[in-house]
Amino acid sequence: MRKQIISIALVAAALTVLSSCGFDAKKPGRVYMPDMTYSNALEAYAPSTILNEDGDSVSTRKPVAGTIPRGWIPTDEKIRTNEAFLMSYMAKNYFTHTAEKWQEEYDKAGASLKDPLEYTAENKAAGAKLYNTHCINCHGASGNGQGNLVVLEDGKDGPFTAVPPDYKKRLPEIKDGNIFYSVSYGKGMMGGYGYSLNVTERWQVIHYIKGLAGVEGAATGAAAKEGDKKDDKAAAPKADAKKDTKKS
Repeated sequence: MRKQIISIALVAAALTVLSSCGFDAKKPGRVYMPDMTYSNALEAYAPSTILNEDGDSVSTRKPVAGTIPRGWIPTDEKIRTNEAFLMSYMAKNYFTHTAEKWQEEYDKAGASLKDPLEYTAENKAAGAKLYNTHCINCHGASGNGQGNLVVLEDGKDGPFTAVPPDYKKRLPEIKDGNIFYSVSYGKGMMGGYGYSLNVTERWQVIHYIKGLAGVEGAATGAAAKEGDKKDDKAAAPKADAKKDTKKS
């Protein structure tokens, strides 16, 4: 009798297992844990029933305002004890880099961000290497805005609708913080390089282009005129009008 009970139990268990298996791949058969089978997992960028403060329902949320990623600031004490360096890293907290606030944030950067690097041959050489990798095609070897994407080899205009300004004319008129903001978040037709160059690398590039402009030391923007500021406000973030780039 005992053997019969065991046999019946085994047969019943086998039938139960087989009944939960189906031949249709789209039908899982008998579901014993529906909360696991039909979970409420959210896909990235899929709509959510919970709205954020901007009224956006996308499941992937933006970072909380005023925060920076873990490990964003290096552990190097030379950086952590340098107020200007810290401000360059913390600038991520204070700028939204949106087109609507471009001029407001550009002015704020000019007033709050200072150059943290020493003017050394090493920093300038590093800036030259980065410039030749990221900037020379548009701004040109001498920083006059006549790069090979602006003026083609045959002398014709390149594919861009705006010509970068000549560093010798532009950089003495603006502050270091203005330059850092433009390099980080872009200006006009130029995209931002904050994603590809770290803070030190951006300042090294700035050292190099200031050298091309004949500006040594801190750029104070003392030469800027009220009329120039108004022109900048009207132009940013739109591109400047196309200039004649053909050589005479």
